[in-house]
Amino acid sequence: MKKQVVWKGLFQQMMEYCNVETTETDIRIDGTIVGFGEDTPFSISYDIITDRLWQVSALEMAVEKAGEYSWISLQRDPDGKWTQSGHARPEWAQCIDIDISLTPFTNTLPIKRLQLEPNDRKEIDVLYINIFKDEIKPLKQWYTKLSEEKYLFEGVVKDFKAEIEIDEDGLVTDYPELFSRIQS
Repeated sequence: MKKQVVWKGLFQQMMEYCNVETTETDIRIDGTIVGFGEDTPFSISYDIITDRLWQVSALEMAVEKAGEYSWISLQRDPDGKWTQSGHARPEWAQCIDIDISLTPFTNTLPIKRLQLEPNDRKEIDVLYINIFKDEIKPLKQWYTKLSEEKYLFEGVVKDFKAEIEIDEDGLVTDYPELFSRIQS
């Protein structure tokens, strides 16, 4: 599979262009997000690598906010051990997925990995990356498969819920009040 997707942020003023490519050994995702949020212009470029089961093995991300630059480098080895810029992060051992606050793409990771049946609900631990707060922390999230094209997502902040619509490849087409796909 090779697919390009463009999303528009509905809450934040932003646009995202994302490429997803499946190879013989892994899945490679790269994206660029530009916009204006929390009174700050920003630009984010990310590269995610997963295995063929959609388990994250690496994230490299460049962030520019109002002229300030930062870099996030995360790796997860086959035993589930995380490192951040080469430093061990044992407190993240339960996490398989990542959730970048400004992209609907990272919802695809658990949707594809979990392979839920209709009405199945699964709790997961994710590394939540909040771009505006400059933080990476483990959080609990829940996914419930409502139908072939709809999932209930719960998490990030207390009592947050959204019914996310996806396409046949598991990519978000509508994330109410936050993101809408405008091209695929």
